[in-house]
Amino acid sequence: MKLAVAAVGLSVVLAPSLASAAAAPRILIIYDMEGVSGIDREPMTDSQNPAYPEGRKFLTSDVNAAIRGLKAGGAGAIWVQDGHGSGNVNEPDILVDQMDSRASFDFREYDFDPYSTGLDGSLDGIVCIAMHARAGTDGFLAHTWTIEPSFRVNGVDITETQIIALSAARWGVPVIMVSGDDVLGEQLKTALPDVEYAMVKKAVSRAKAEPLPQDEVQKRIEAAAKKATEKLLAGRYRAYYLQPPIVFEIGFQNAAQATRARADKSVDLEGEKTVRFTAPTFVDGYEKSKHLIALATSERASLLVGLLRQSDEGKKILDRYRELLLQRWLEADKLPEWAREQPAPPPKKRFHGDN
Repeated sequence: MKLAVAAVGLSVVLAPSLASAAAAPRILIIYDMEGVSGIDREPMTDSQNPAYPEGRKFLTSDVNAAIRGLKAGGAGAIWVQDGHGSGNVNEPDILVDQMDSRASFDFREYDFDPYSTGLDGSLDGIVCIAMHARAGTDGFLAHTWTIEPSFRVNGVDITETQIIALSAARWGVPVIMVSGDDVLGEQLKTALPDVEYAMVKKAVSRAKAEPLPQDEVQKRIEAAAKKATEKLLAGRYRAYYLQPPIVFEIGFQNAAQATRARADKSVDLEGEKTVRFTAPTFVDGYEKSKHLIALATSERASLLVGLLRQSDEGKKILDRYRELLLQRWLEADKLPEWAREQPAPPPKKRFHGDN
């Protein structure tokens, strides 16, 4: 597996897959939702929208097609993790009761990130279903990790699929198969040329996609998963590593976000909208990137305030909000019931990934 070598020194070290010549490889399926075959608009990926149930059905069909293909190719145990984060904190986006029973959903007793802490050396290969193109490109709902930043690592612009592949490489585990739109498919040809790819729709723009017919995409996903498993058994995949030190450049939408990220004094400003830092490993850099993004996007509430200020009704809401803040300080017992401090919710007993 090769990546283009950039001036800042991307070095790829090939290592044989742990599943070489092994029987019944153990596979993890991580799914997102933007790259689901039948999803052609953003509301279908959002648990707060009436279109979400339809998106869940398409997602379940895509994952089931992958499971069928993996089993046909000789896979052993298969686990499924939620990597989307639709806002549905109560259950995964997939319809677990309709998931192919030959796979198990990966519920855990502790919170975890499917892109980092959800991976370990017990796996032989990873399948990424319903993925999307990287930030700043014209793929359907294209982004990297969340809507604001872009990721460049050792000079290479990366997708979320590459984040998973680079994270899994510490265990010698390869990504073997991916599904998504045509734009992501082109991006992965250079990044992960050995991956089996199922193109399930065409991106018209970031906001719109043209899905292929369902019978066609299910065949594509199943065939790609089957071939990927056969290649894995034949030892034809390689995990890849970045030679440390690992240089991260996180690009933001504007200079204000980059300035907020610079509250972490260990990062440097690179131009107006980008911060740069060096990490000892990829996973260390990924975790630090999440921290920087949280700093940079702390202004999201100010966008809501600005919106409310655009109308007389919105201004009244802000005035009432200020009154309630003062009342909570001076006369908390007179607050309306809904505004009073509520008891803490019971602790969660199981987690499903990107909760």
